[in-house]
Amino acid sequence: MSRTGARPGWIVATVAGLGVMIVWTLLVKYLVPLHWSWAERLAGRTAAAPVMWDLWPLAHGALAAALWRRTRWAWRFGGVVAAVEVAVVASKLALFLRAPELDFWHLLWFTNKLYVLAFFACLLSVLLGPGRRALAPEVEA
Repeated sequence: MSRTGARPGWIVATVAGLGVMIVWTLLVKYLVPLHWSWAERLAGRTAAAPVMWDLWPLAHGALAAALWRRTRWAWRFGGVVAAVEVAVVASKLALFLRAPELDFWHLLWFTNKLYVLAFFACLLSVLLGPGRRALAPEVEA
């Protein structure tokens, strides 16, 4: 398929899935904890916001843009991000499942991690299959 033609359905679905992931991550890691802390303060209690700081939403946004534009480096970047995410999230989930804490914050985090793991495992398999044909750098003769 030509890079200038219509986008394959898997790219459209992947970019949409990354958009959902970015919004969900921003809600889970930033907005809900900040809102909870604000509500606690309004109720007269002091509470630090349990914000989970990281830069993954930026990497996911960059990946979505690279895939959408089908840049020369989109296939490699997607493979690296997917492999790293699978490794990081699988290890975090393994540690969590050894001694799970089932409070609200940990369950919110857990659901986010399950989505991230499933999404990037699927993306990795797509990138190694049909994604290779759609995105891999073309060999010049």
